[in-house]
Amino acid sequence: MAGVDALLNLLVAQGAETLSLVSGEIPVLVKGGDRRDLSMPPLKEMLFQRFVEEVQESAGGGTYRLDGKDGGVEFTVAVEPGASMEFRRADPATAAAPPGPLPASSGPGPTHAGRGALAPLVERALQAEAIDLFVSTAGDARMRIERDLESLPGTGCTAEQILELTGLDAGQRERLESHGSVDLSVEFGSGRVRANVFQHQDGLAAVLRPIQRRIRTIAELGLPADLRALSEYPDGLVLMVGPTGSGKSSTLAALIDHLNRTKARHIVTIEDPIEFQYEHDRCLVHQRELGRHVESFAAGLRAALREGPDVILLGEMRDPETIAAALTAAETGHLVLSTLHAGSAAMALDRIIDAFPSHQQAQVRWQLANVLRAIVTQMLLPGMQPGRLVPAVEKMVVTHAVSANIRDGRGHQIGSQIQTGREEGMISLELSLADLVRRGEISHETGIGAARNPDLLRDLLRG
Repeated sequence: MAGVDALLNLLVAQGAETLSLVSGEIPVLVKGGDRRDLSMPPLKEMLFQRFVEEVQESAGGGTYRLDGKDGGVEFTVAVEPGASMEFRRADPATAAAPPGPLPASSGPGPTHAGRGALAPLVERALQAEAIDLFVSTAGDARMRIERDLESLPGTGCTAEQILELTGLDAGQRERLESHGSVDLSVEFGSGRVRANVFQHQDGLAAVLRPIQRRIRTIAELGLPADLRALSEYPDGLVLMVGPTGSGKSSTLAALIDHLNRTKARHIVTIEDPIEFQYEHDRCLVHQRELGRHVESFAAGLRAALREGPDVILLGEMRDPETIAAALTAAETGHLVLSTLHAGSAAMALDRIIDAFPSHQQAQVRWQLANVLRAIVTQMLLPGMQPGRLVPAVEKMVVTHAVSANIRDGRGHQIGSQIQTGREEGMISLELSLADLVRRGEISHETGIGAARNPDLLRDLLRG
C-alpha cells in the first residue's frame, strides 16, 4: 500500500479533504473545494487496479485507516472498479489545514503554488493549446497560435510578477543575473510548461511553452511509422533537426516512449530543462537536468558513460565540447539521440563540422561518417483544419554512399542522395509534402511555400 499511503500522507500534510484516483488520469487533491492535479503522470491502468484490489482487501466497511507517527487518520472509500476510487477524510473538521499551496512537485520544476497574478494567463494558454505564451515588462502578454501572435490586452506585468510566476530558486536567479537568461520547467494546475526567463532592454520577459503530460506516439504526432526504428539502433548517433518549435522534442519523446514499451534498456536523459517525464516500463529511465543534476551537457555525457546506459537522450548538441562527448559516446557502443537547430541534414552536418577548428574538422568528419545513423529534419506547417499544425519530415539514412560523402567533405551531394534513396528508407522533404497535400492535410500553396524545390514538388503532385 506504499503508493496509496504516500498519496494519503500528502493529503494529510496539505490539509486537503479528498483524494480522487481515476484510471488513466492524474490523481487530484481537493482542498476547500479547490481541485488540484498532483505533479505526477497519469495512473496506468495496471497500477490503478492494484490499488483498488489492495484497498478493497483493507477497507473493511468502506473505511481505510492511514497509520502514522502522530496516530491514525480514517478515510471513507468509494470504489468504482475499473474506473475511479475516492478517499475522503472522515474527520475533515480536525484536519491540519495549513495555509498556503498544495505540495511542490516531486519531479522537476516548481508547481502552480503561489504563482500570483499571471497564473491565469498560463492556464489560458494551456487550455487554448497555444504554442507559446510571452509575458514581458515591455507590454501586454501574447500567445502564439499556429504562427501568429495574439495580443492579450490589459496584461502588462512587472518583473516581480514574472519571477513569482516562474518561481526561480536561488541558483536559477543567480544564473539569470550572471548569464542574462535561464531555462526551467514549471508545474501548473492543468499542465507543465518549459520556460525561458531572460533580461532585455526594458526589463524582464519569459517565454512559456506548454508541455503535453501524455507522451504522444509517432502515429498520434502524424509522423511516418518507420521513424520508430530510429530508437532501435544498437549504437550510433541519431539527430532530430529543425527550427525552434518544430516538434523535435515531442518526436524524441515518442521514440523514447516506444523504446520504453518495447525493449529492456537503461536510458539516461540529459535535458535543459526536463520536459516530458517517463515512467519505468520495460526500460529503466533516469532523467538528469542541467544545473540541478549535472553542470553541463558535456559533463553529463562524460558521467553517463560510467552509468551503464544503453541509450542516451541529449537535449541539444550546442557546443564543440558537447558534440565531441556525444561522438565519443556513440563510438563506444551507446545509442545517442539528440537535437540540433538546422534546416536540413546537410546544414546539420556543416554546423557540427564548422563548430571545430579547421585542424580538427577532418577527424570530426571521420567520426560522423562512422557513428551517424540518421538525421530527421522536421517542420510544422499550418494544416487545413484551423489551429492544427502538421509535421513534414525529411529522413536521411546513413548508407555507405552517404558515409563516404561525409568523410570526404561532399555534404552538398547529400540532398540528391536523399531524393534518390527511397529504397534505403530515405524520405525527401518534397515527397513528404506531396503526401500531405494529396491527403488533404495541408494546402497546395502551403506545400509549395515549404518546399526547397517547388518544381520537384509540382512534378510529384502531377505524377
